[in-house]
Amino acid sequence: MSIQIKRLFSNPIFIGTLTLLYGGLIVSLVCGIIKSIYVAATTWFIIAYLLLLALALVLAILTNTLNQYRLALLTMIGVGLSSNIGHIGYYINARSGPLQAMSAGLIFVEIMLFFWVLVLGSGPGTYLASLCGMDGDSSNGSAGAANDGGMQPGDMSMKHINYRTTMGGAQPVVTAANTSSITDYYTSELTQSIMTSKQPDSPTGAYKARALYAYDANPDDPNEVSFAKDEVMYVIDDSGKWWQVKKNDSTVGIAPSNYLTRIAS
Repeated sequence: MSIQIKRLFSNPIFIGTLTLLYGGLIVSLVCGIIKSIYVAATTWFIIAYLLLLALALVLAILTNTLNQYRLALLTMIGVGLSSNIGHIGYYINARSGPLQAMSAGLIFVEIMLFFWVLVLGSGPGTYLASLCGMDGDSSNGSAGAANDGGMQPGDMSMKHINYRTTMGGAQPVVTAANTSSITDYYTSELTQSIMTSKQPDSPTGAYKARALYAYDANPDDPNEVSFAKDEVMYVIDDSGKWWQVKKNDSTVGIAPSNYLTRIAS
């Protein structure tokens, strides 16, 4: 699970909401310190809790695990929303300017947390999920894309295992759960050609494809390639759900087919 700063700064939704979230917390913290004699102990607890929650959101974004921890994050946000609203009502009627400013900061926090409930509660394929790159994170922490043609993550991972073990010359382990996928794999004419041929040196006969989403290759799998959103590559073989591609820097590897779309040459 790698941490990449670009995941945070490449998405304006993340930058905007987290800036307002942290800004509201900082304002509340500073104003609370100014009038600390009037601030209840529970208020310090909720501010500390919200700071930890904001940190958890940042870490989930940097490691691209929002989908994996969405239920935990939603639970934490729900607790923060319900606890924070009471403090807003308590300090907004105060006659002290710093206390009112602290309440305003908590209002910003409340709005941003409510927005994150909408984001994390949105299912794959929805507008908010696609806008935040949450259409389907893979288990290795790479940015996700929507399922193509009803393809399930389990089907993709089985095909991925078959492709990698075949390219390396090893045989996949046959179990009751994967016998059908392995049979389909080995009986495919196009797959047989992959098993008996080497990777071409040039993309002759290939077509161009554009990346719909950014993808970070699994560091444990040397056959995968990383690519950026809108990057153009040559598709050498498009059989199965993992395509063999060649990048402009001559790197050859495999990429998930539902991350790519064919474009005119």
